[in-house]
Amino acid sequence: MPSKVFCALTNHTGEGFYGPKTEAALSNLILDWIATTKAAPPGWLDGEDADDSEAATPSSVAPPEVPPQMAASSVSDNVAASRGYQWKQVFLPNGTELRVIHGGRSTYAKVENEKIISAGAPTTPSRLANVSGCGTCNAWQAIWLRFPGATRWQRAAECRR
Repeated sequence: MPSKVFCALTNHTGEGFYGPKTEAALSNLILDWIATTKAAPPGWLDGEDADDSEAATPSSVAPPEVPPQMAASSVSDNVAASRGYQWKQVFLPNGTELRVIHGGRSTYAKVENEKIISAGAPTTPSRLANVSGCGTCNAWQAIWLRFPGATRWQRAAECRR
């Protein structure tokens, strides 16, 4: 989510951060959007079976059923995905990886349970950026982020815009 949109949302809820009111507002907006927007064709229709003479269409093929226990866990997964670490204008969901490179050596951290954990201990972006002890590194420039499900690392400063 672009930082300007995120800031407008949190300001609108009156929290100024990602809290329960903002989470509820965002969830309601998404549910309203889902209820009023036609779903895209399922991605699982693309593939080897699409070349068959009787091509599958969304109306002729039912999506795979989700067992009730998995449906319940996906709700808790969505709640877990809305948790993370708020770093100024950038929200880092749980599972986000952080990396700093000093002298050709990388130091890694990960957002777990709404905390940044590096070498088994909680830290802050500033402490992670200055892990070499210099104390003068700008964390926005020094830290690279890889969000859950992403394959590409990006500089934190890029996410801030």
